[in-house]
Amino acid sequence: MTTVNEWKGISPARFYPYRNIVTKSGYLCGTSAATTFLCYYQDYLVPTIIPPHIRQQGSEKTAALQDLLRVIIQPFDFPTLSLQVAHGMSRYFTLFQLPFRARQTPIGGISRVTKRIDEGKPVIVGLMKLKGSTYGNHWVVAYAYKKDAMGNYWLKVHDNWGDYQKVIPASWINGTISLP
Repeated sequence: MTTVNEWKGISPARFYPYRNIVTKSGYLCGTSAATTFLCYYQDYLVPTIIPPHIRQQGSEKTAALQDLLRVIIQPFDFPTLSLQVAHGMSRYFTLFQLPFRARQTPIGGISRVTKRIDEGKPVIVGLMKLKGSTYGNHWVVAYAYKKDAMGNYWLKVHDNWGDYQKVIPASWINGTISLP
């Protein structure tokens, strides 16, 4: 059961080291979100999810990972759908013979978000301009949520624009990507 107006999830301090993972140009937010997501997994959940020659656990140096994911996920710098980002991440796992497959929900996803966050896992979340997103169509990493007195859900996210503790309405969600 969710307590009203109480944040549940991962501490924002854990996302501070990723504050410099930003979308530098074009439509590469899917790549940036995947980079943040995998760095968190390496630092707190699965140390072997990123080979050490690409990124050392706990390092703020993420350029090699971000460059690799760009080639795998978004080689043409076009906007992405959840299927493309999830498939690209699964290709990354196959490349390094890792026993993971990214899961995606193409529409909605608050139940996936709350379930994964309750398990201590972040979730890549797609935001949609038509649902009111001030980011436009964009990918972020959600790591905490709360339900307000009106029954609306809110998320704390790493926004890939330099804010690692941005609060946004969950009503903007248009798909998710996570690991089981």
